[in-house]
Amino acid sequence: MMFTKLAHTTKATIFSVLALGMTLVAACLIAPASAFGEASRTAEPDFAAIDAYIQEEMRDVHIPGLALGIVHGNEVVHLQSFGEADSSGRAVTPQTPFILASSSKSFTALAIMQLSEAGKVDLDAPVKRYVPWFRVANEAASNRITVRDLLNHTSGLPEDTAFEPMLSNAMSDDALEERVRTLSDVHLSHHVGATFEYTDANFDVLGLIAQRVAGQSYESYVQEHIFTPLEMSHSFTDQTAAQRYGLATGYRSWFGFPRRFEAPYSRAAMPSSYLISSAQDMTHFLSAQLNAGRYGGESVLSPEGVAAMHRPAVREGDKNEFYGMGWERRSLGGVPVVRRDGTNSNFYSDMVLDPEGRWGVVILTNFDSFNLNGGRVQGLSSGVISLLHGQAPPDVPMPHHPILAPAMLLVAVVSVLQLLGILRSVVLLRRWRTQPNRRPRGRLVVALRVGVPLVLNVGWGLFMLIGFPQLMYPLSLTLLLVPDLGYLVVVSGAVALSWGIVRTVLAYFALRHGGTPKATGTSVPRPTKVSVVE
Repeated sequence: MMFTKLAHTTKATIFSVLALGMTLVAACLIAPASAFGEASRTAEPDFAAIDAYIQEEMRDVHIPGLALGIVHGNEVVHLQSFGEADSSGRAVTPQTPFILASSSKSFTALAIMQLSEAGKVDLDAPVKRYVPWFRVANEAASNRITVRDLLNHTSGLPEDTAFEPMLSNAMSDDALEERVRTLSDVHLSHHVGATFEYTDANFDVLGLIAQRVAGQSYESYVQEHIFTPLEMSHSFTDQTAAQRYGLATGYRSWFGFPRRFEAPYSRAAMPSSYLISSAQDMTHFLSAQLNAGRYGGESVLSPEGVAAMHRPAVREGDKNEFYGMGWERRSLGGVPVVRRDGTNSNFYSDMVLDPEGRWGVVILTNFDSFNLNGGRVQGLSSGVISLLHGQAPPDVPMPHHPILAPAMLLVAVVSVLQLLGILRSVVLLRRWRTQPNRRPRGRLVVALRVGVPLVLNVGWGLFMLIGFPQLMYPLSLTLLLVPDLGYLVVVSGAVALSWGIVRTVLAYFALRHGGTPKATGTSVPRPTKVSVVE
């Protein structure tokens, strides 16, 4: 159609068009080369802006050390490190190892998929085929849980089955088997296959399956079939070995500020939580995920297998997020991504795949904060993905556990009120003891002035020490993961109970026994001597 219209235009119009075209060509020829360079650069991600964003967030959130890796297609296009690996001031490098926490699950999922493609594991077979003694409290349910249920967190195992290994330093050769055996008396939260409920226990069982089917330890399997072919030379399955190669020191948050902390490290939960790697090595892993299982000349999984791992399988509750074989499908800053992050008391890891844009991002930190920083550590990858797409970082996302920050604020406020109440009570009780005329009179008044504070104190103490752990997490776990909140809860509860009792006893003695009244400003007639005249 364009050519038909041009055939009918006037000669003058044609000359005008030609003149305009020549003018544009001439302008391009004399334009400075820098103009083209500038246009080219604006089409590419601004890695300097990404680094500046990371550094600003690190300052605001008080992150000691961080390593960042970015992959595009099959190339590592940006590898950067920031901050300190430990209290000595040793700088983080792209080769610095970090504990991966729950990002370990993606490696376990890959191991299971490798064994599935080798014909050694059927994803829809019951777990009992590979671990005959496996069971939960319900025998029938034990027979129905499949390998796929474990991969997708639809086994019905409750979240609290993850807690025990977090407090353990078990490192024996049979630690993983013993961990799985502890599930024998667990009652399922849901029917098998019906509902998503996240728990580390699912992937610890998968690790044992891989171990038994492969005929070697889980750790040696991962080293041989994943780390080695992907040239992950700074990745480890043992904390002691990683420390010899500069493992970063972990820090946990105390009221928003980092404090060095050696968290428990358990071989019993290695498949779900305790693999170790560096940002450089993790870019190799991401490259394989983006390139149909291939890295360099090696293939760790078929294209179909990688696609199956990334495919959404089950909705995570009522969120617009989906889980499937160790990875999540969700949106970050409006970009559809495949994501896997991991958090424990003193490390955080995050892997994001943008399949459409062919981007991969990994962020490793030696610090995590569950509450006061409002999800900013977890939101770093969202900011990076947005900047890769030429957009401003989104607002700070909600934290993984949004109730923790309000809970800490509530307990902190009540603790301050407790202190003020104790000081006021001390003054009041002293007044009752020394000024009998100011003591409460009547049973009702006494009950209000003594009984109500007792009920409030004892009630709050019992709620903190018994009710709070029932509503949220066991105190031992809260003290590990959120120590500032945990100690506030313990101290507030203990003070409330003890002061409630002590105050009542002191009030009893102050009201029961008389005292020597002090001057109150009211004149008291003095006795006068009477002379007797005889």
